Amino acid sequence: MDKKEIKKWTNYFLDVGLKDEYIIEYQDLITNLIKNDVPVIFEIDHLSKLVGINVSTLYAMIFSTEKFYRTFEIPKKNGGMRTITTPHKSLKLVQKWIHHNILKHKYVHKSAHGFVKNRSIITNALIHKESKVFLQLDIKNFFPSIPLNWIINYFYKLGYSKKISFYLAKLCCYEDSLCQGAPTSPILSNLVFFALDKKLNHYADKNNIIYTRYADDIVFSGDNIPLSFKNFCIFLIKDFGFKINSKKTKLKIEVGQNIITGIQIKDSDIWVPKKYKKNLTQELYYIQKYGLISHISKRRIKDPNYVYSLLGKVNFILSVEPGNTKFLEYKNLLNSIIK
Repeated sequence: MDKKEIKKWTNYFLDVGLKDEYIIEYQDLITNLIKNDVPVIFEIDHLSKLVGINVSTLYAMIFSTEKFYRTFEIPKKNGGMRTITTPHKSLKLVQKWIHHNILKHKYVHKSAHGFVKNRSIITNALIHKESKVFLQLDIKNFFPSIPLNWIINYFYKLGYSKKISFYLAKLCCYEDSLCQGAPTSPILSNLVFFALDKKLNHYADKNNIIYTRYADDIVFSGDNIPLSFKNFCIFLIKDFGFKINSKKTKLKIEVGQNIITGIQIKDSDIWVPKKYKKNLTQELYYIQKYGLISHISKRRIKDPNYVYSLLGKVNFILSVEPGNTKFLEYKNLLNSIIK
């Protein structure tokens, strides 16, 4: 407990003439926040100074959040369109402040591999390399399924007042749920999922089964996975408040190779599936042959982050297959376009 910090605030309250009953109330608040290693925030004016945004703009971000986002669609790899919602620069700066100062160092369950330092799609897949049977579950509409009230409750448990918890949660949400484009969404999804990660991991351990989660992709593996185990896990997930994408639910026995969160695995060897590389190679070939502008025009691509999306896919392949010379060349091509 940082007694110096509490004393500093108490002296400040006395200097500004705050009533004794308010000082006691604020001291309790400060004690809880310091214990949870998060910044002390009392009121909207205080938050305004911390994030460097004036109060009227901050109120607009909280109560007219939709005005601070832009929405666009990108094609899904399996057909259809995916809606991406990204915050404007000013709101993004506030969200980055919340991420860096409040959320960044909070403990995420050991089973979560998405959006966690020193964990990745690769670590998520390698844990299952010795297994014979695999159960894969997919959560439908992952970020939008995490509602505002869950986020309010999370900030409240950290020690913030109900009002400040509401403000912080609103600044992190779009249409009263998490959205894919906010920098706070990945870490918040892991933090509010912690209780369910704990339940699923405990149940898996009891049955000698391995459990991992990469964002909305859940994997169980072991020597044997009974149907009753699958059904109970689905019950736990639904009971928590999520929906399962039944089309992506798979219970399969090892047949030499298995794909775990986009990575093909056999024994201790891992690589990216040929189909994924083939589709990406085709796009990059057309850019190389006809030029980016011509390719975008022919394909009627509207995604403003299209090139960055391709670079992300290339980097993903290279993270799994660092010696792939063809994709090293494609990375140089995309970097030259971005410059």
